[in-house]
Amino acid sequence: MCISCNTPLLDGSQKICRNCWSAIPALTKDHSLYQETRGKLLAEGCIDDLISCYVFEREGPFQHIAHALKYQEYKSFGIELGKQIGGLVRDWNVEADIIVPVPLHRIKHRERGYNQSEFIAQGIASIIGKPIIVDAVRRTRHTQTQTTLTLEERYKNMKDAFETLPGASKKLYGKTCLLVDDVITTGATTNSCAREILAAGAKSINAASAALAK
Repeated sequence: MCISCNTPLLDGSQKICRNCWSAIPALTKDHSLYQETRGKLLAEGCIDDLISCYVFEREGPFQHIAHALKYQEYKSFGIELGKQIGGLVRDWNVEADIIVPVPLHRIKHRERGYNQSEFIAQGIASIIGKPIIVDAVRRTRHTQTQTTLTLEERYKNMKDAFETLPGASKKLYGKTCLLVDDVITTGATTNSCAREILAAGAKSINAASAALAK
């Protein structure tokens, strides 16, 4: 059954039907949400560019995909989304030396058992052939969910929420980093993480996500 519309699927390995995939609004560089989110990210001075594939709509097919990826370990969704991001990285001529998934706090990682952004990073790596770095930065605070917070509260919630690990500079110094998350809304999480990566000596950072949310 399709996880979004419950349509029976002939191929048991599939989890979502073609109609639902095609119903997810795609992003372009001219899309208003892309322009707005990119503007917010770049305004902080930590991010150089943004790559993203889809519009996140509440109760839409992408929300069902994101939920299944986050809470049901549907690794294939993450890898497929990563491949699509990787295609955009290549088509848009976005530079990347390394791929860094935005880390989860250890408590959330222990509860969930995995970090969905690492699956996305694997898909990206399969397209652009760059290494994934998962041991350079960590989340220091178990922050509350961002979904109900105002813009100001989101930035306050993410203040000092990340730190680099010992030896991070060797992995990050002089590198152009592709910082990967599943969904970007205000950019507060992305910028907070990027700030620490830059402080460890990274040359520049480009943000990437499977979707953008309003």
